Amino acid sequence: MVDSKYIGPTKRLLYEEPLMKIIAGMSEWRIDSFIRELKAKKAKGRILDFIRGLRFSALLVYAIREILSGTELNTNWGHLLDKDGNYCSPECDIIIYRNGHIARWNGNEKPIMDFRFIDSQNAVAVISCKSYLSSIDKKYCISMKPYVDKVWLVAECCDPNSAENLKKRALKSGYDNFYNTYFWNKDISPMPNKDEWMNFVEELKKLR
Repeated sequence: MVDSKYIGPTKRLLYEEPLMKIIAGMSEWRIDSFIRELKAKKAKGRILDFIRGLRFSALLVYAIREILSGTELNTNWGHLLDKDGNYCSPECDIIIYRNGHIARWNGNEKPIMDFRFIDSQNAVAVISCKSYLSSIDKKYCISMKPYVDKVWLVAECCDPNSAENLKKRALKSGYDNFYNTYFWNKDISPMPNKDEWMNFVEELKKLR
């Protein structure tokens, strides 16, 4: 009998490729000693954390779009609108949704900004993206639940010694899933979290 969860090595490598691109694109900006010194001193001339955070969420969006390419689901950054169209949700780093959008700000063929307003009834899941995760934002998950059933938390990285506890705290706080793309602390080199990435891929493919 063939294991239904089995993924052949070629397919697995193809799924892991976006993960390795994310790690390659993000990790050097975290571990480089000069960059870390600038951050520690809050020095002028450094790349701000929120810019790096935007890059991480963008790289994750591109990966999710590829994973969901055989479905009718869309993936973008934006706000959800409540069913009456009165109020917006908190900002959503990543929205996975059916059908189209209500509005698109500054979107064109070569957009600098591409922000979508999505009917909450079409939302399938929202993903909150974090950089180096050391604590869980409980309020965000609570504030999103009136707009969407599934709220996931994805971190760029975390300390390998904290990962299990962070996941337990995230789930206890109401997040439906928690993942991190790699492990890192000041004493180790980045370690790709390939098994959890494949779990992330499988959970994405279950979305409808």
